[in-house]
Amino acid sequence: MGKKYMFVTDSNGKSHEVKVDPKNVSRQAAEHRSAGREVTVMSEDERIRYGQTANQIRDSHR
Repeated sequence: MGKKYMFVTDSNGKSHEVKVDPKNVSRQAAEHRSAGREVTVMSEDERIRYGQTANQIRDSHR
């Protein structure tokens, strides 16, 4: 099991990274969802892959 990253988006569309409690990821995500926030949990590999994809999209629109 690798490191997990959690991103939370509020009702205004602003996203931020939240520190993950590795033993309680599901509970932590459920608490954010019940508060009306959108939650995305990623592994380290997924975060790198999505970051590279975002950079490619940004670069292709310059």
